[in-house]
Amino acid sequence: MMMKKELSYFVNLNEFPIHDSDNSKYKKIVQEAREALSLDGCYVLKSIINMEAIYEMQKEASKIENLAHYTTNKVNVYFSKDDPSYPKDHPRRFFMERSNGFVSGDKFPKNSIIKELYYSKILKEFIADCLNVKMYHYADPLASLTINVNKPGDRFSWHYDTNEFTVTMLVQDCDEGGVFQYVPNIRNKEDECYDEVLKLLKGDQTRVKEIKLNEGDLQLFKGRYALHRATRAEGNKTRNLVVFTYTEKENVIGASYRSNELYGKTLDVHNEKRIRSDSLTD
Repeated sequence: MMMKKELSYFVNLNEFPIHDSDNSKYKKIVQEAREALSLDGCYVLKSIINMEAIYEMQKEASKIENLAHYTTNKVNVYFSKDDPSYPKDHPRRFFMERSNGFVSGDKFPKNSIIKELYYSKILKEFIADCLNVKMYHYADPLASLTINVNKPGDRFSWHYDTNEFTVTMLVQDCDEGGVFQYVPNIRNKEDECYDEVLKLLKGDQTRVKEIKLNEGDLQLFKGRYALHRATRAEGNKTRNLVVFTYTEKENVIGASYRSNELYGKTLDVHNEKRIRSDSLTD
């Protein structure tokens, strides 16, 4: 997708020269990002997005937030159904309240400036450099680009992401709450680490870290291995968080049950044989 607007419209290139990999600022940012992501899987590029662009994105998000698939239910961290084959006191059988909406990728307008930024080759290559991986846009047409809509009173409970990397951009913050909490590396590619997960679900906050994002921040996050959530949104404003999703493999598609849960539907592609990034439970 060709950029219709100059990159400088979106990004403060003086402070974040993401288009110039030879620039000393670029190299410093990438080094900082790699160190932080290696340590705990999270790095925030504060105020990287120009406020003029954020204001336009706020307008766009406000126009389509009512298209969100909205759910209020109880889920476990894997978004899977109750499985009686596991003991009653098991993370797979621990269900929590979740209430929020998702605007799926197919709901964005053709002239979406949010979509323009997501499909920017320069931005993708910069993020890939920060993550120190070869990276692809998520092939799932519903989950690749979304808006997480949190109305006052909503909360998004503990969960994992289905993909290795997520980039989130806070477009509009709520008046209070909406604090991002996460537990880095609570599981790995070989082990679900159920004991550690259960400790957290039972209230052990020892490993929990917190970040309060601001409008215009871009967050790089390895959500495949870190449990994370946003605290309850409070006040009068809706919290709209744009989610850019990337994968290490090409043509990765999300699970059909998860697509139904989050977006209220599936497409034919969700019923085909999927390319998985690992063998972990979604």
